[in-house]
Amino acid sequence: MKTIAFVCKGNSFKSIICERFAKELTNDFIIVSAGTNPADKVNAEGARIMDARGLSMDGYKPHSLDELPQNIDYLVKMGCAVECPFVPAKETIDFDMDKYPAKTFEEKEIVVDLLEKKVKEFIETILNR
Repeated sequence: MKTIAFVCKGNSFKSIICERFAKELTNDFIIVSAGTNPADKVNAEGARIMDARGLSMDGYKPHSLDELPQNIDYLVKMGCAVECPFVPAKETIDFDMDKYPAKTFEEKEIVVDLLEKKVKEFIETILNR
């Protein structure tokens, strides 16, 4: 089974939200997320936004890049204005999310909307290959 890894800096908001969306969309892949400097827990406002959409973040927790599987088929970077250390993958995609602020609750809602759209498009693309 092929693996998709969503990565960013803290793995508390953007990348872990992508993991949650992707797991909702397909069972055809192993789907994980991680961060270069993982937070202690999932971002509370992000979890609240996902809860309002009927997608609980219960059981999700940030992970480090060291916890990623060895064989990654698709590495999806959030951007996040950081350079990820080299993570071997067959294909690397950048969602380029560093240009979208996510400080306020309203900005986080906009980011979640964008991530949902990007994840759906990405999953559709790789499923149709």
